[in-house]
Amino acid sequence: MSKQKIRFIINPISGTKHKDQLPSQIEAHLDHTRFDYEIFVSQYAGHAAILAKDAVNQNVDILAVAGGDGSINEVGTPLIGTDLALAVIPCGSGNGLSRCLDLPLDPVKALQVINGGHKRKIDTVDINGTPFISISGTGYDAKVAEDYSKDPRRGFDTYFKYILRNYITMKEQPYTIVMPDQTLDVQAFFISFANSNQMGYDFPISPHASLWDGKVDLCIVQKPNPLELPIMGGFMIDGMMDKAPKVKIIQTPEATIIRPKADVINLDGESVMMEKDLHIKVNPLSLNIICHETQK
Repeated sequence: MSKQKIRFIINPISGTKHKDQLPSQIEAHLDHTRFDYEIFVSQYAGHAAILAKDAVNQNVDILAVAGGDGSINEVGTPLIGTDLALAVIPCGSGNGLSRCLDLPLDPVKALQVINGGHKRKIDTVDINGTPFISISGTGYDAKVAEDYSKDPRRGFDTYFKYILRNYITMKEQPYTIVMPDQTLDVQAFFISFANSNQMGYDFPISPHASLWDGKVDLCIVQKPNPLELPIMGGFMIDGMMDKAPKVKIIQTPEATIIRPKADVINLDGESVMMEKDLHIKVNPLSLNIICHETQK
Protein backbone atom coordinates (compact mmCIF):
# COMPACT_ATOMS: atom_id res chain seq x y z
CA MET A 1 0.00 0.00 0.00
CA SER A 2 1.38 3.42 -0.98
CA LYS A 3 1.83 5.99 1.74
CA GLN A 4 -0.56 8.88 2.16
CA LYS A 5 0.78 12.42 2.04
CA ILE A 6 -0.06 14.64 4.99
CA ARG A 7 0.65 18.36 5.27
CA PHE A 8 0.77 19.96 8.73
CA ILE A 9 0.02 23.67 9.05
CA ILE A 10 0.93 25.20 12.42
CA ASN A 11 -0.54 28.52 13.50
CA PRO A 12 2.15 29.84 15.87
CA ILE A 13 -0.04 32.50 17.53
CA SER A 14 -3.34 30.69 18.16
CA GLY A 15 -4.35 29.84 21.72
CA THR A 16 -2.07 29.77 24.73
CA LYS A 17 -0.10 26.59 24.07
CA HIS A 18 3.54 26.72 22.98
CA LYS A 19 3.98 24.80 19.73
CA ASP A 20 7.77 24.58 19.58
CA GLN A 21 7.65 20.85 20.36
CA LEU A 22 5.11 19.98 17.66
CA PRO A 23 7.60 19.17 14.87
CA SER A 24 9.51 16.74 17.12
CA GLN A 25 6.22 15.25 18.37
CA ILE A 26 5.10 14.71 14.78
CA GLU A 27 8.42 13.05 13.95
CA ALA A 28 8.21 10.80 17.02
CA HIS A 29 4.52 9.83 17.00
CA LEU A 30 3.21 9.99 13.43
CA ASP A 31 2.94 6.54 11.82
CA HIS A 32 5.68 6.74 9.18
CA THR A 33 4.68 3.41 7.70
CA ARG A 34 1.41 5.05 6.60
CA PHE A 35 2.33 8.70 6.02
CA ASP A 36 4.87 10.92 4.38
CA TYR A 37 4.63 14.39 5.87
CA GLU A 38 5.65 18.01 5.50
CA ILE A 39 5.31 20.87 7.99
CA PHE A 40 4.51 24.52 7.27
CA VAL A 41 4.23 27.35 9.78
CA SER A 42 1.81 30.13 8.80
CA GLN A 43 3.58 33.48 8.65
CA TYR A 44 0.75 36.01 8.38
CA ALA A 45 -3.04 36.35 8.31
CA GLY A 46 -4.39 34.40 5.33
CA HIS A 47 -1.18 32.40 4.80
CA ALA A 48 -2.73 29.18 6.11
CA ALA A 49 -5.55 29.48 3.55
CA ILE A 50 -2.96 29.83 0.76
CA LEU A 51 -1.15 26.73 2.02
CA ALA A 52 -4.46 24.85 2.15
CA LYS A 53 -5.44 25.82 -1.39
CA ASP A 54 -1.99 24.78 -2.58
CA ALA A 55 -2.43 21.39 -0.87
CA VAL A 56 -5.62 20.75 -2.86
CA ASN A 57 -3.52 21.00 -6.04
CA GLN A 58 -0.52 19.03 -4.74
CA ASN A 59 -2.05 15.55 -4.32
CA VAL A 60 -2.07 15.87 -0.53
CA ASP A 61 -4.36 13.34 1.16
CA ILE A 62 -4.71 14.88 4.64
CA LEU A 63 -4.29 18.48 5.73
CA ALA A 64 -3.66 18.74 9.48
CA VAL A 65 -4.01 22.08 11.25
CA ALA A 66 -2.53 22.88 14.64
CA GLY A 67 -4.64 25.74 15.93
CA GLY A 68 -8.09 26.75 17.12
CA ASP A 69 -11.48 27.22 15.48
CA GLY A 70 -10.31 30.24 13.47
CA SER A 71 -7.38 28.25 12.09
CA ILE A 72 -9.67 25.30 11.35
CA ASN A 73 -11.91 27.64 9.36
CA GLU A 74 -8.98 29.11 7.43
CA VAL A 75 -7.50 25.73 6.57
CA GLY A 76 -10.70 23.68 6.34
CA THR A 77 -12.96 25.81 4.17
CA PRO A 78 -10.77 25.47 1.03
CA LEU A 79 -11.23 21.70 1.38
CA ILE A 80 -15.04 21.84 1.18
CA GLY A 81 -16.27 19.72 -1.69
CA THR A 82 -12.87 18.04 -2.24
CA ASP A 83 -11.62 14.55 -1.38
CA LEU A 84 -8.85 15.94 0.82
CA ALA A 85 -9.46 15.32 4.54
CA LEU A 86 -8.99 17.77 7.40
CA ALA A 87 -7.27 16.69 10.62
CA VAL A 88 -6.96 18.77 13.78
CA ILE A 89 -4.37 19.11 16.52
CA PRO A 90 -6.28 21.33 18.97
CA CYS A 91 -4.09 24.27 19.99
CA GLY A 92 -6.58 27.12 20.21
CA SER A 93 -8.19 28.88 23.12
CA GLY A 94 -11.73 27.48 23.13
CA ASN A 95 -11.32 24.53 20.71
CA GLY A 96 -15.06 24.28 20.12
CA LEU A 97 -15.07 21.96 17.09
CA SER A 98 -12.42 19.69 18.63
CA ARG A 99 -14.47 19.34 21.81
CA CYS A 100 -17.61 18.60 19.79
CA LEU A 101 -15.72 15.80 18.01
CA ASP A 102 -14.22 14.62 21.31
CA LEU A 103 -10.72 15.06 19.93
CA PRO A 104 -7.94 14.92 22.54
CA LEU A 105 -6.41 18.27 23.45
CA ASP A 106 -3.03 16.60 24.00
CA PRO A 107 -1.02 16.81 20.73
CA VAL A 108 0.43 13.30 21.01
CA LYS A 109 -3.03 11.77 21.50
CA ALA A 110 -4.35 13.91 18.63
CA LEU A 111 -1.62 12.44 16.43
CA GLN A 112 -2.79 8.96 17.40
CA VAL A 113 -6.26 9.85 16.08
CA ILE A 114 -4.62 10.96 12.83
CA ASN A 115 -2.72 7.65 12.68
CA GLY A 116 -6.08 5.87 12.85
CA GLY A 117 -7.05 7.59 9.61
CA HIS A 118 -10.81 7.31 10.17
CA LYS A 119 -12.65 9.77 7.91
CA ARG A 120 -16.15 11.11 8.40
CA LYS A 121 -18.04 13.62 6.27
CA ILE A 122 -19.52 16.59 8.13
CA ASP A 123 -21.80 19.45 7.17
CA THR A 124 -20.57 22.97 6.59
CA VAL A 125 -22.64 26.15 6.48
CA ASP A 126 -22.55 29.23 4.25
CA ILE A 127 -23.40 32.76 5.38
CA ASN A 128 -23.83 35.01 2.34
CA GLY A 129 -21.54 32.63 0.48
CA THR A 130 -18.82 32.60 3.16
CA PRO A 131 -18.45 29.15 4.76
CA PHE A 132 -18.01 28.22 8.38
CA ILE A 133 -17.52 24.84 10.03
CA SER A 134 -18.47 25.06 13.70
CA ILE A 135 -20.22 28.13 15.16
CA SER A 136 -21.21 31.53 13.86
CA GLY A 137 -23.49 34.20 15.24
CA THR A 138 -24.70 37.79 15.40
CA GLY A 139 -25.18 40.19 18.29
CA TYR A 140 -23.46 39.86 21.64
CA ASP A 141 -21.23 36.88 20.81
CA ALA A 142 -20.03 38.59 17.61
CA LYS A 143 -19.02 41.71 19.58
CA VAL A 144 -17.17 39.52 22.10
CA ALA A 145 -15.34 37.82 19.21
CA GLU A 146 -14.48 41.21 17.69
CA ASP A 147 -13.03 42.57 20.95
CA TYR A 148 -11.17 39.32 21.70
CA SER A 149 -9.62 39.25 18.21
CA LYS A 150 -8.09 42.71 18.76
CA ASP A 151 -6.47 41.75 22.07
CA PRO A 152 -2.97 40.22 21.77
CA ARG A 153 -3.56 38.22 24.96
CA ARG A 154 -5.20 34.83 24.56
CA GLY A 155 -6.96 32.50 26.99
CA PHE A 156 -10.16 32.33 28.98
CA ASP A 157 -9.35 35.27 31.28
CA THR A 158 -9.14 37.62 28.31
CA TYR A 159 -12.26 36.11 26.75
CA PHE A 160 -14.19 36.42 30.00
CA LYS A 161 -13.25 40.11 30.28
CA TYR A 162 -15.10 40.83 27.04
CA ILE A 163 -17.98 38.53 27.97
CA LEU A 164 -18.54 40.66 31.09
CA ARG A 165 -17.89 44.05 29.50
CA ASN A 166 -20.28 43.50 26.61
CA TYR A 167 -22.94 41.99 28.87
CA ILE A 168 -23.02 45.28 30.74
CA THR A 169 -23.06 47.57 27.70
CA MET A 170 -25.08 45.74 25.04
CA LYS A 171 -28.85 45.52 24.59
CA GLU A 172 -31.22 43.21 22.74
CA GLN A 173 -31.95 43.92 19.09
CA PRO A 174 -34.91 43.11 16.82
CA TYR A 175 -34.46 40.37 14.23
CA THR A 176 -36.69 38.79 11.61
CA ILE A 177 -35.91 35.14 10.88
CA VAL A 178 -37.26 33.76 7.59
CA MET A 179 -37.19 29.96 7.25
CA PRO A 180 -38.76 27.60 4.68
CA ASP A 181 -41.66 26.77 7.00
CA GLN A 182 -42.07 29.85 9.21
CA THR A 183 -41.13 33.48 9.85
CA LEU A 184 -40.35 34.83 13.32
CA ASP A 185 -39.93 38.34 14.69
CA VAL A 186 -37.79 38.20 17.82
CA GLN A 187 -35.89 40.38 20.28
CA ALA A 188 -32.51 38.76 20.96
CA PHE A 189 -29.27 39.50 22.76
CA PHE A 190 -27.58 37.21 20.27
CA ILE A 191 -28.39 34.48 17.77
CA SER A 192 -25.88 31.66 17.36
CA PHE A 193 -25.79 29.54 14.22
CA ALA A 194 -24.60 26.19 15.54
CA ASN A 195 -23.32 23.49 13.21
CA SER A 196 -21.47 21.92 16.14
CA ASN A 197 -22.73 21.98 19.71
CA GLN A 198 -19.77 23.88 21.19
CA MET A 199 -18.92 27.54 21.62
CA GLY A 200 -15.57 26.49 23.09
CA TYR A 201 -14.19 26.12 26.60
CA ASP A 202 -16.57 23.15 26.95
CA PHE A 203 -19.67 25.40 26.87
CA PRO A 204 -22.33 23.67 24.73
CA ILE A 205 -24.58 26.34 23.22
CA SER A 206 -26.88 23.85 21.45
CA PRO A 207 -26.65 20.39 23.02
CA HIS A 208 -28.41 18.55 20.20
CA ALA A 209 -26.61 20.22 17.29
CA SER A 210 -25.10 17.67 14.93
CA LEU A 211 -22.32 17.99 12.38
CA TRP A 212 -24.05 15.55 10.02
CA ASP A 213 -27.82 16.15 10.22
CA GLY A 214 -28.14 18.61 7.31
CA LYS A 215 -29.40 21.36 9.64
CA VAL A 216 -28.06 24.36 11.50
CA ASP A 217 -29.34 25.17 14.99
CA LEU A 218 -30.51 28.77 15.40
CA CYS A 219 -30.00 29.54 19.09
CA ILE A 220 -32.05 32.64 19.91
CA VAL A 221 -31.01 34.04 23.28
CA GLN A 222 -32.64 36.95 25.10
CA LYS A 223 -30.61 38.97 27.57
CA PRO A 224 -30.76 37.49 31.08
CA ASN A 225 -30.82 39.87 34.04
CA PRO A 226 -28.02 39.49 36.63
CA LEU A 227 -30.13 37.22 38.85
CA GLU A 228 -30.80 34.91 35.90
CA LEU A 229 -27.13 34.57 34.90
CA PRO A 230 -26.31 31.75 37.38
CA ILE A 231 -29.39 29.86 36.21
CA MET A 232 -28.41 30.23 32.55
CA GLY A 233 -24.85 29.21 33.38
CA GLY A 234 -26.07 26.10 35.17
CA PHE A 235 -28.17 25.01 32.20
CA MET A 236 -25.20 25.53 29.86
CA ILE A 237 -22.73 23.65 32.07
CA ASP A 238 -25.20 20.76 32.38
CA GLY A 239 -25.60 20.59 28.60
CA MET A 240 -29.25 21.67 28.78
CA MET A 241 -29.14 25.08 27.11
CA ASP A 242 -32.19 24.15 25.06
CA LYS A 243 -34.21 24.06 28.31
CA ALA A 244 -32.88 27.34 29.72
CA PRO A 245 -35.16 30.34 30.17
CA LYS A 246 -34.95 33.00 27.47
CA VAL A 247 -33.50 30.49 24.98
CA LYS A 248 -35.22 29.15 21.87
CA ILE A 249 -33.49 26.72 19.49
CA ILE A 250 -34.77 25.98 16.01
CA GLN A 251 -33.23 23.51 13.55
CA THR A 252 -33.42 24.39 9.87
CA PRO A 253 -31.49 23.69 6.65
CA GLU A 254 -31.74 27.33 5.57
CA ALA A 255 -32.70 30.75 6.96
CA THR A 256 -32.41 34.46 6.36
CA ILE A 257 -31.68 36.67 9.38
CA ILE A 258 -32.78 40.29 8.85
CA ARG A 259 -30.83 42.56 11.21
CA PRO A 260 -31.25 46.24 12.05
CA LYS A 261 -28.04 47.12 10.18
CA ALA A 262 -24.84 45.73 8.68
CA ASP A 263 -22.59 44.57 11.50
CA VAL A 264 -19.91 42.10 12.49
CA ILE A 265 -20.64 38.40 12.88
CA ASN A 266 -18.72 35.74 14.76
CA LEU A 267 -17.44 33.30 12.13
CA ASP A 268 -15.78 30.31 13.82
CA GLY A 269 -14.46 32.64 16.51
CA GLU A 270 -13.27 35.36 14.13
CA SER A 271 -14.94 38.73 13.69
CA VAL A 272 -16.15 39.44 10.12
CA MET A 273 -18.17 42.42 8.86
CA MET A 274 -21.24 41.39 6.86
CA GLU A 275 -24.28 42.89 5.21
CA LYS A 276 -27.49 43.65 7.07
CA ASP A 277 -29.27 40.47 5.90
CA LEU A 278 -27.64 37.10 6.51
CA HIS A 279 -28.58 34.17 4.28
CA ILE A 280 -27.61 30.91 5.95
CA LYS A 281 -27.55 27.59 4.08
CA VAL A 282 -26.25 24.16 5.09
CA ASN A 283 -23.95 22.24 2.73
CA PRO A 284 -24.69 18.64 3.79
CA LEU A 285 -21.73 16.27 4.27
CA SER A 286 -19.38 18.55 2.36
CA LEU A 287 -16.11 18.20 4.31
CA ASN A 288 -14.02 15.12 5.14
CA ILE A 289 -12.57 15.20 8.66
CA ILE A 290 -10.36 12.79 10.61
CA CYS A 291 -11.98 11.71 13.88
CA HIS A 292 -12.26 8.73 16.22
CA GLU A 293 -13.38 5.52 14.56
CA THR A 294 -16.10 5.30 17.23
CA GLN A 295 -17.42 8.82 16.41
CA LYS A 296 -21.09 8.52 15.49
